[in-house]
Amino acid sequence: MSAVRRQNMNIDPQVFEDFCNYAAKKDIKISTWVTIKMKEFIEEEKGMEELKENRKRIEINNVLR
Repeated sequence: MSAVRRQNMNIDPQVFEDFCNYAAKKDIKISTWVTIKMKEFIEEEKGMEELKENRKRIEINNVLR
């Protein structure tokens, strides 16, 4: 496991309170949840980049035919 990096975050107080209420029921820590969501975001972005690259390749191949 890599080292943990501490970051400050600005969060709407009501959103934070609501999150804490729901997360506590499932024993979820905010740092764990944020990390999971960040990983999901990264995977989605990588997928979008891959789609864009594939579309470019297809367009180039169609032009060269």
